[in-house]
Amino acid sequence: VVSCPCAIGVALPLLDDVTAARLQSHGVYLRDASLWPRLRRVRHVLFDKTGTLTLENLVPANPDSLRALPLPVRQVLLRLVSDSLHPVASCLREFLLAAGVEAAPCPDAPPREVIGMGLEWKTDTGLWRLGRPAWAAPDAAEKTSGTLLSKDQTPVATFSFCEKIRPDVSAMVARLVSRGLGVAILSGDEPQRVRTMAKDLGLPPAQAHGGLSPADKADLVRSQWSNSALMLGDGGNDSLAFDAALCRGTPAVNTGLLEHKADFYLLGRSLAGLEKLFTASSVHHRTTRAVVLFAITYNAVAISACLAGFMNPLVAAVIMPLSSLISIGIVFSSPTSKSTPSSFHPH
Repeated sequence: VVSCPCAIGVALPLLDDVTAARLQSHGVYLRDASLWPRLRRVRHVLFDKTGTLTLENLVPANPDSLRALPLPVRQVLLRLVSDSLHPVASCLREFLLAAGVEAAPCPDAPPREVIGMGLEWKTDTGLWRLGRPAWAAPDAAEKTSGTLLSKDQTPVATFSFCEKIRPDVSAMVARLVSRGLGVAILSGDEPQRVRTMAKDLGLPPAQAHGGLSPADKADLVRSQWSNSALMLGDGGNDSLAFDAALCRGTPAVNTGLLEHKADFYLLGRSLAGLEKLFTASSVHHRTTRAVVLFAITYNAVAISACLAGFMNPLVAAVIMPLSSLISIGIVFSSPTSKSTPSSFHPH
């Protein structure tokens, strides 16, 4: 009669809700409460590069090569990138639209995306491809770097882009490492560029994995970190790695790519909310233990009092709701409940 299962039944779901609400002030939005026990098992954090460690908005490094293209080619290029959500495609689309280019008409089959490779469009004039050189023009791949536009596997133009690392990423990575977490970059970009970014973030070259296809990413996660990794990515080429990871998150929302797989979203230009998530996980775990320990102690004392004949209905009627209030009080007295919002700016 005096046990308090209702205290745990109310306090622990409330703890989930309160922690999730507090994380929102840091730009972290949870989708799945089952994330908490899985976060306790995370030992490695894996990052995609383009659009995840870097901002989604790229800038052409060689805009003159774009302007020098014949108008029909620019129109084909705009048609290729018109509906793609990849950061490279978005950059090219914005540049071409700003230059007043109109997309080539698309009477038949529209361009399609080959995940991990690029964009492809078969027209009456030939097969156009935009993406990895080894895929777009295999014969010229060894002499080409960057993003290649080809027609019938013959190079037409090569584009390179300037990337900007998200604010506070270096400091955030350092804090993750100080927690004892392994950090690695998994990217389809050129290996040298990935190693350069890893160096900028204070990571050794062995933790920079470049030139990976979506299947390569997934195989690497399964072989090295399947039961201990949190994967952070933003595009369709991260989908298979998401399936292989223990936990998964994305800094991109409303993209229609990974939101159905992600356990959480990070909003804003910074990834600092990721460290807040690990802090909240530790506090959530300690608070859960405190609530359960209180419930066990309460039951042991109350049942002992009953067996000793010291319990009566009036006392039981008082201490039962009191125990629930104490359990809820433990939740609201936890550091997570008292945390102050960070300087989170969604734009």
